[in-house]
Amino acid sequence: MKIYVSHPYHDREKVMASNSGASLSGFNHVQALSKYCEVYMPASEAVDYGPNVHGIRPEFETIDESRQWFVRQDFDGVLMFEPKVDDLAFFRHVCPAPIVIRLSCSFGHNRDFVDKVLQCYSLLRPYDALSPKSAYVADEVGKLVFDRSYLHAITNGVDAEVFVPMDKLQARKEVADKTGDQRFLEMPVVGFCGRFEPGKGAYPFLRMADLNPNVLFAVIGKQFAPVTHAPNVIFLGAQPYTDMPLYYNMLDVLCALSVYSYESCPSTVIEGMACGLPVVATNFAGAPELLGTCGRLIEIERFEDEPLNVTGYIAPEVISDAVRDFLDSKTERVEMGESARKRALKFSWDHTAQQHMALFESLRTKRDAPACPIPITVSFTQGCDMSGVPKSVSKGFNYLGSAQGPLPRISFFGQDMSLIEGLGLHLMQHLHPNEVEAALIGLCETRDRAYKTLRKIRHFSDMLTAP
Repeated sequence: MKIYVSHPYHDREKVMASNSGASLSGFNHVQALSKYCEVYMPASEAVDYGPNVHGIRPEFETIDESRQWFVRQDFDGVLMFEPKVDDLAFFRHVCPAPIVIRLSCSFGHNRDFVDKVLQCYSLLRPYDALSPKSAYVADEVGKLVFDRSYLHAITNGVDAEVFVPMDKLQARKEVADKTGDQRFLEMPVVGFCGRFEPGKGAYPFLRMADLNPNVLFAVIGKQFAPVTHAPNVIFLGAQPYTDMPLYYNMLDVLCALSVYSYESCPSTVIEGMACGLPVVATNFAGAPELLGTCGRLIEIERFEDEPLNVTGYIAPEVISDAVRDFLDSKTERVEMGESARKRALKFSWDHTAQQHMALFESLRTKRDAPACPIPITVSFTQGCDMSGVPKSVSKGFNYLGSAQGPLPRISFFGQDMSLIEGLGLHLMQHLHPNEVEAALIGLCETRDRAYKTLRKIRHFSDMLTAP
């Protein structure tokens, strides 16, 4: 199988140095896919980046050239990571292969992402798909669209051969030597890994330090501004991705406290689990489905709106109690860490790649299925109501050109078919289903009425075209 990835995730050193979660997950995703198929990415010239990973020069000068290039390449699928809407519209027009769009979140950035997701959804062909990185994101998007069958949640993975449990004392000695701080050898250590900012849980983490003066609280990640903090808080800064297993392993407990509305599948949680850590996380986004029962989930006091993309408040005292429970029981820490490691093994990048391969195969089957045109011709005329007032009328006829459908060759629906239903049936013959959905939402007074109309015409069309 040949898969085209529209973003060039191939430079390992550049990706590792970026500390960008999106870039790291994209790179790992591509490497995992390459075990099961040939992966091609855009490049200025043809080049091999590694086993089954190739750079290829696209020919996108004109629409015709682009279409011919995709036909010659004969890709089995295209994987796009949160593409620009214009790029998706272009690919849909010129590429016959199924397109899978990877989604990291559904909200955030002043709802711009919602707008982007809905536009992408509307452009999908029947054999394309959206692939959210967590079931949570799939559920959130599913609340906004009519046809959830386009949503295929596939969780991000973790490299369980890199993120492994290590000797904790040895890890602490190495960090103590690097930092010159002997407290790593003298105190329990609770960690925060990621950007140290409000939406990631910076405030409750600092507040926990005030509540637990005999515990060392270590921040591993970028700090955007100086903050007043207790003496038992240490900032280690952003660390290279390749060094993160060391920093995870020197912790007793990991905190993942994000309340950002655009959170999806927190890599910190799954990496910490793979290193055998008990995790205290917010009961939000993808954290619960990753963590399961292998940690503690903290409830969020949700805001009615989302100021600065922050969904709610978490009480430091509640988090502190959960952390304290782990610190007070080494037996529970060890048992929970072992369970977390076992669960993390279920979320390998290989498993992520295998699920995408199966998805592409099912989409190809759907694309190659015999086409069944809707056997209805819809005409629009004028008529009069009982009072003689002119009105618009739509009628459906059971033939297309010289072909006759399964019903008698007479008109049907008649006065029972509303103008909007007739228009919907007509559009179904010329547009993809999600485009018809978008049009009806704009034409109807409410989304509920649009969905009611859409459900009726789609079910009716399915009935007529069923084999």
